[in-house]
Amino acid sequence: MLYLYRFFCGILEVEFFGIYPEKIINLCAKNRIAVWNVHYGNNKIRLFITVKDFKRLPKILKRSGLRLHILNKKGFPFFINRYKRRFGIFTGIVIFFAVLQFMSGFIWIIEVEGNKTVTDREILAICKDLGIKTGVKRNSIDTKNTPQDLLLKMDKLSWGSFNIEGCKLTVNVTEIVPKTEDNTVATNLKAAKDGIIEKIDVTSGNPVVKVGDIVKKGDLLVSGITETMSETKFVHSIGTVTAKTEETITVFEPFITRTETLTGKTAKRRVLEIFGIKIPLYIGKEKGNFRTEVDCKNLKLLSQNIPIKIYTKKFIFVKKEKYTRDYNQLCEQLWERLEKESKTKNFNVKSKDFTQNEKGVTLTAVITKTEDITYSENLIFTIGK
Repeated sequence: MLYLYRFFCGILEVEFFGIYPEKIINLCAKNRIAVWNVHYGNNKIRLFITVKDFKRLPKILKRSGLRLHILNKKGFPFFINRYKRRFGIFTGIVIFFAVLQFMSGFIWIIEVEGNKTVTDREILAICKDLGIKTGVKRNSIDTKNTPQDLLLKMDKLSWGSFNIEGCKLTVNVTEIVPKTEDNTVATNLKAAKDGIIEKIDVTSGNPVVKVGDIVKKGDLLVSGITETMSETKFVHSIGTVTAKTEETITVFEPFITRTETLTGKTAKRRVLEIFGIKIPLYIGKEKGNFRTEVDCKNLKLLSQNIPIKIYTKKFIFVKKEKYTRDYNQLCEQLWERLEKESKTKNFNVKSKDFTQNEKGVTLTAVITKTEDITYSENLIFTIGK
């Protein structure tokens, strides 16, 4: 701070010489004139002094027999004096600060805090739909009602708020914590699918079906009501009922198909975004068939985001081809596809049928699977009049 004060006052490097030049130190101390970086040599004293204090020296040196010589000048007054005729510089400074003042009325940085499973991109996309984006006026943001609109559009959030600091908007959120199953609530286990019971494994509740029974979707499998000789209990049913289920699936493949193969050629184009204004750093357009990948890098200053982004768009060139397949090829490919899926999803194909139309071939298959078919449903009690 002391250096800044001296810099704006103006600093002079002065050399004193004459009879006993060191007495200038005593004279300055007596008249409360601040000097620093004092050096003595060759019967001369060199020191630094502010312009303000330098103007007081003529009266002090009048009868001292000392003379002085200014060696160097620096500081704000000399800078202004040097460029006082260069109006463009001062005009530029005025315009710069005017633009800076104008731009301070907008939001240029938006950050999200408090999220764990919901990504920043999802939240910022919803904010953009609500009109909250970089370049929006600060006073146009309703910090009370807009967070409520955000919660209505995102059912994964339980709380949200907007905090504005300068040109930065922080979206603070809290995610909804999934509810754990309440084992104190009395429930039944019912069938989610049609099937034939193959295995029953129940740790709580009263099974009402047995192995080999045929059940329909919605049938009661395990009751939450258990009765003994002395009392009736209502319990939370826990367990699994494994059944052999059957369903029909369809898979379609067209006669005409299009493929893309990489050519190995790539190109990159960059766009600079400053305060929401995008400036292309390239000339011309890419021609041909290509895929694109976009990467955005937000520049930082002292570990803080600044409203300057660089978008890198990567063009991956491909060769598109179209060819026609016949009925037998499609049947073979559909069957291979179904077999591969049966291994990953663990089901068996009971029957299959191929049908053909003008667009392609459809495979209709009946599959069987062994799976747990239970789902939980709360017991509903009715009180008679």
